[in-house]
Amino acid sequence: MKLLDAISCFIFLCVFSVAASAQQSAKHELTIDVQEVALLSLQANNGNDISFSAVQPEVAGQQIQIASDQQSELWVNYSSIVKANQRRKVTATVVGEIPSGISVKVMASESRGDGHGKLGEPLSWVKLENAPVDIISNIGSCYTGRGTQNGHLLTYKIELNDQTDQYAYLSQSETSLQILYTLTDDN
Repeated sequence: MKLLDAISCFIFLCVFSVAASAQQSAKHELTIDVQEVALLSLQANNGNDISFSAVQPEVAGQQIQIASDQQSELWVNYSSIVKANQRRKVTATVVGEIPSGISVKVMASESRGDGHGKLGEPLSWVKLENAPVDIISNIGSCYTGRGTQNGHLLTYKIELNDQTDQYAYLSQSETSLQILYTLTDDN
């Protein structure tokens, strides 16, 4: 009987060993393709228009004043996927003719809200021109979150250019300008 048990155990181990060595495996490739992304929008609760008005002097001999440092309630939102070691920036360009004797400046806040990734770094006050100027730099792969209270809040400032002859160029007028924001490669 012991011999029969030993033979049965030997046969079981041989069959199990053959069955275990008969296992097969298969494989396939899985490709993940992340495309480059560069999207930008301006978000506001009450429209995108901003107005500045000059305040008349109350006493003869004083200059006009323009309310400055006006927070716009405009938010810059962006989504960005970049190649390795690539960075992006946001530029601003004035479309239209800035009245003589006046400077238009903008500043973007630090990023706020629901964003993640390598969010951009805002620059300080930047004088806007008819050519692109950087306002946010060093943007990597990221997203700011969507809508107001996400991204970078814009603040505008109008300054009278009170240098020697520039004030003389001021004239009664109403001027509308467009400010064009662009998300572009930084390197």
